[in-house]
Amino acid sequence: MRLSTADFYARSLASMQRRESLIAQVQHQLGNGLKLENPVDDPAGAANVSRFNAALAAGASFDATINRANAAMAAEEGALISVGDVLQRVRELTLQGVSSTQSVHSRTGIVAEVLALRGQLLAIANSRGADGEHLFAGYSVDTPPFTQAAGTVTYVGDAGQRTLEIGPGNRVAIADAGSTVFAGARAGNGDFLTTAGAANAGTLLVGSTALSGSLVPDDYTVTFTVAPSGAMSYAVTGVTSGPVASGSFNPGASVVFNGVTLATAGVPADGDTLSVRPAGRQDVFSVMTEIASALALPDGTPQAVAGQANRLNRALEALDQQMAHVQTVRADIGWRMKAAEVAADASAGATLQIQKALSDVQDLDYAEASTRLAKNLTGLQAVQETFSRLSNLSLFNYLR
Repeated sequence: MRLSTADFYARSLASMQRRESLIAQVQHQLGNGLKLENPVDDPAGAANVSRFNAALAAGASFDATINRANAAMAAEEGALISVGDVLQRVRELTLQGVSSTQSVHSRTGIVAEVLALRGQLLAIANSRGADGEHLFAGYSVDTPPFTQAAGTVTYVGDAGQRTLEIGPGNRVAIADAGSTVFAGARAGNGDFLTTAGAANAGTLLVGSTALSGSLVPDDYTVTFTVAPSGAMSYAVTGVTSGPVASGSFNPGASVVFNGVTLATAGVPADGDTLSVRPAGRQDVFSVMTEIASALALPDGTPQAVAGQANRLNRALEALDQQMAHVQTVRADIGWRMKAAEVAADASAGATLQIQKALSDVQDLDYAEASTRLAKNLTGLQAVQETFSRLSNLSLFNYLR
């Protein structure tokens, strides 16, 4: 095939320009580290890059949410640790106050400290997190959840439990309503509540109370009778059940009926009563108020001492329930924080996989690019040398 001089020059120029373009492309890629910069070059790859970037953005959003959830739960956990410390101190003071070595005067200082701790507990219940939201207000985060009037603390928040989505379809609670934390514990021993009659004239004390078997729910009254001979007996009557149990009574004996066991001490007077009813919910502030009120009672007679001891024993039972309830809430927070940790680990693993996939599509393989650059430089050099040699050939050179 004959090739004119013009065609030879045009083809040589086109070949050199193509090589130079490839060299410039590789050099540009080596400069920015990307093999896919223009979507036109690889539409399918560009679509994958867009999809991977969207997935990374979603992951980053979930990571930020996880951090926010952890901060909120850590703030609640810290507040509940303080609550536990306050309640533990109140328990120590109550045990001091119930001791027979205390006097009305010495108990005055204990009462003052209990009331101060009650105020401290109220401040904790109305505390805010780092984001400025009230920790225990439910959804009403801009309003203090607890108010106090005439010595009575009232919850004015709502029962909502705020949650955050820490992963696709994975929500975790980040706070607990104050009604759950500070008013969610059972009264009494957690199963039933025992109260000594206000008009009791003896020295009957109710010590520990316990559930024996299954409790038959009812409002019971235990009435003690003392005969002229000194013989003592008791009778148990339920509002619904009617007469339940009766028998002779010896001081220090336990009274047992329908799943209820009451350990006693002291001696009842004729007509003294005990009431037993199923435990409802009781807020921690009323428990502390009861402790302060019981500690302030006069104790000038054996009957007054027994009345005070009965109230303090029952208050200690209720306080123990409050402390156990706080620990339960803390344990639940611990599980939620663990769930957030698992979500964070899963998000980190997914992010690494997506970043690798994105790198495979978008990032430059420097070894392969360097090889292509060397190949194209060699090709350009070969084209240039070929052009130089062939362009110098002529019939005159051949005749020489």
